[in-house]
Amino acid sequence: MNTKEAYSNFATSTNLANSGKASSYIRALDLLSEMIEAVPMGFSDCEDIWSPPPIERLNQLYHFVCEEKKKGTKSKWNLPNLPKSYLQNGYCSAALRDYQSFLVEHRHEQSLLEEFSKHNGTEDEAVRHLEREIEIPPFLLEDIADVEGKEVMRMVKARSNQRVFQKIVRSNYGQACCITGIEVPEVNRASHIIPWAKNKETRMDPRNGLYLSATYDAAFDRNLLSLDEDFRVILSNDLKDHYTSESTKIHFLSKEGQKIRLPKSFLPKQEFLETHRRNGNF
Repeated sequence: MNTKEAYSNFATSTNLANSGKASSYIRALDLLSEMIEAVPMGFSDCEDIWSPPPIERLNQLYHFVCEEKKKGTKSKWNLPNLPKSYLQNGYCSAALRDYQSFLVEHRHEQSLLEEFSKHNGTEDEAVRHLEREIEIPPFLLEDIADVEGKEVMRMVKARSNQRVFQKIVRSNYGQACCITGIEVPEVNRASHIIPWAKNKETRMDPRNGLYLSATYDAAFDRNLLSLDEDFRVILSNDLKDHYTSESTKIHFLSKEGQKIRLPKSFLPKQEFLETHRRNGNF
């Protein structure tokens, strides 16, 4: 996946559905590249915006774009063959700021994924490396009050770590649901054995993850389904006693006692599974 595609996914996931911001931001960045190509203004090194220069350099470009926006029709980037609204209405500057945030998170995620792919030493050591803090340049928070800034950093870290966890678990299970073998990413989920909100120390631990299709993810999340010490599917008494339809028999009762497809590495931790079982009626 190239940078433009990755940013498109980021912009779509971090903006309201159907808001149009993602497509507008991508269009704004493409237009900015065309503006720089036509009139470099000292930023020829930023012309290929999708092969980004250092984030600090993009920050210089961001402040320059803000100044050009103030000039309105007097800006040299007010070119007759390009839409004027993207620069003058602030889409170029807003898109640049969003793009910088994406690059910070994307590079952090890539470094964690590389760490996972190596997992040298013991598994505990590998997990500690995956808990590394994201580093956000101060200039990305310069317009935000201290309290809000701390909250933004917390949200950014959580969002980035959740995406990394999903990618790690998906890779660890070969992109297939460990119960059904379904390999359709749109219907599969990276499930936490110990819920994300319950214990921050297990959030990034690959041993705390199962890759499940949506139905089994929901059942696992609600403690209707779990795994025993040999990684075999067990069902809660609530499910077996109260749901007797044919579809329940096909999709759940038939799976009872089945051993899951084990991951490439980082087996589910028995301590986590034991905690999960204690929270259900098994």
